[in-house]
Amino acid sequence: LVERVCLHCVLSSIAAAAAAELANKIALAGVYKQRDTYSTTASRHNPMLLARRSSQLHSALSVLAASNRSLVAVQRCCTAAPRPPRLLGRAMSSETDAARAAASQADSDAPTLFDKIVAKQIPATIIYEDEQALAFRDINPQAPVHFLVIPKNRNGLTRLSKMDESHKALVGHLMYVAQLVAKQENLLPGFRVVINDGPEGCQSVYHLHLHILGGRQLTWPPGC
Repeated sequence: LVERVCLHCVLSSIAAAAAAELANKIALAGVYKQRDTYSTTASRHNPMLLARRSSQLHSALSVLAASNRSLVAVQRCCTAAPRPPRLLGRAMSSETDAARAAASQADSDAPTLFDKIVAKQIPATIIYEDEQALAFRDINPQAPVHFLVIPKNRNGLTRLSKMDESHKALVGHLMYVAQLVAKQENLLPGFRVVINDGPEGCQSVYHLHLHILGGRQLTWPPGC
């Protein structure tokens, strides 16, 4: 099972727990040391020594307070609106491998996965369709709302960098559909449009498509 906890939170919680344990030990050591120091007549009349012990204890308690604040922040982050689970290393590797494998078939005239969705040969959750475009939900969503917009007839538009003068109206229409469906999906606070291009752009299907992601606060810079 994949925990719905971000990597930052995991590392932060480990660091915070270690800091808390260390701070407790330092604080207790400082208290015991002061107790032993106060028990002697000489130390009771040594203001410099008392000031140094007090400073050490104050520093230890500050570290403890900071670690507790970190733990609270981690708890708040991890109990916020859940994000889709993601195995970072494995997901990144598999997506990169898929993009490299797909690049070798980029110029093939064989029907793509998206061609088959358009032809209704492969099921998909379609949320918009007109004569030129089709929008459907991503099967592996990376946000609470994640859908794709594709041209129903790719007409040589396998990737954005293959676009020519004849494609301008179609690509403009895809952008129009993207914002139209985003509004229908209640993404009024904002959303992101992503177009992967080529193997280094992590494109895994050579049929131009727009990813629209939203439904939570997105961060920058984005990753693959």
